[in-house]
Amino acid sequence: MRKKTMNFPKKKTKLSSAAGFSVVELVVVILVVTITSTFALVSFQKANRSFNLSGATRTLSAYLEKARVESVRRHGGASVVIDSTSSYTANIDFIGNTPTPRTITLPAGTSLSYTLPPSTTSIDPSSTPITITYDWRGRTASTVLVTLNDSTAGVAPSTVIVGPAGDLSNDTTVTGPVTTPTPQNTTVTTTTGIKSMQY
Repeated sequence: MRKKTMNFPKKKTKLSSAAGFSVVELVVVILVVTITSTFALVSFQKANRSFNLSGATRTLSAYLEKARVESVRRHGGASVVIDSTSSYTANIDFIGNTPTPRTITLPAGTSLSYTLPPSTTSIDPSSTPITITYDWRGRTASTVLVTLNDSTAGVAPSTVIVGPAGDLSNDTTVTGPVTTPTPQNTTVTTTTGIKSMQY
């Protein structure tokens, strides 16, 4: 006996409605992704350079403040020498007994200049170096505006202002006349400023 099998007719698949992308559509998508990636990369590089510049400014501020504190603690002697557009030297007590010079190099593409307010003329430290020295009270002889620039277009410069009282300001401007503060009464008698106490 033979078994009967049913033969079903084979259905043909239709290829006429197959969905897909054309070559033109793929080229347009690749072009849009490439342009977007390029803008993102350029923006990232500018942000990275800006962060490096801000870090260099904070480092310079930290060394200036350390020199000020050292001068107060040791009654003078600490200083920061700006004699190059790509580095500066901090003469600070790094090892615990005497001030020693340490040269700090700025990040690649970063340059340094300074002005002496109220003048707005930028001075190249390679040709005219300056030494920022603090006295035993932590004061400087004059106001110095140090500007750090990046070679990349679109990155804003960063500034550090060393005031005559030894104070530091980052990313601000100096306007108007700059004067050195004169000390008030430096002689103190036993009765000056003391109220009489009644019990």
